[in-house]
Amino acid sequence: MRLTIIPLVNPTEQHYIDLSKIWLDQNRTQLEQSLESGVRFYGAHFNERLLAAAKVFIYQQQGTICDFNVREITRRRGVGLYLLQEICRQQPEIRHWIFDLQGVEPQNKIALEKFLVACGFQPTEETHHWQLNIEPSV
Repeated sequence: MRLTIIPLVNPTEQHYIDLSKIWLDQNRTQLEQSLESGVRFYGAHFNERLLAAAKVFIYQQQGTICDFNVREITRRRGVGLYLLQEICRQQPEIRHWIFDLQGVEPQNKIALEKFLVACGFQPTEETHHWQLNIEPSV
């Protein structure tokens, strides 16, 4: 099977099981409440399982990505890069992206910051925020 990035509009039971392995600190009730409040979930799907996921908040022309996580066993294989690229591609109207590192474990923060630099994000004055501005296509 091929890795695909899917919006999780109506997660299945298997999706919730997979999300519990990706977001260890969140239970199903919290995830359902996030979806009901308008948060968008995106997942990296391979062999009928989610390997990575992120939450996206859209407000006017700005998108905020948070809770971005790739399962430990799957890291360093391009899954995170593909997830991030597809989130941005699937929201072509968004020109300004914020990547929120709030709550990222200190041992993971340095690696995630290096990942963000490689993806073109830059740190902002806000401690936990990185940004990416996308120029309109000509």
